[in-house]
Amino acid sequence: MTSSNGRSRTKAFSAVLRALVVTAVLALSACTGSGRFSATAVCERLGGDYVGGTCEHHTTPEELAAQQWCETHGGVYVADDGCELGSGGP
Repeated sequence: MTSSNGRSRTKAFSAVLRALVVTAVLALSACTGSGRFSATAVCERLGGDYVGGTCEHHTTPEELAAQQWCETHGGVYVADDGCELGSGGP
């Protein structure tokens, strides 16, 4: 197993963990005693737009610049995890 595979697995686990945390926050928010729940408000607080039942992430200028740099240098940009260079593939 190479270190790049380990990093890829770690990044995938990190993304899954983030998704679980957001899901838990949304679920627990729905269970509050106030009876009021807004997925739109939660999504906006996380920096996104709630569209069609999905929270869509806004790409920041910094993320866009990082993605462009990565791709021009032969890498694959993975949002929130950075640039994967030389990972190989088919």
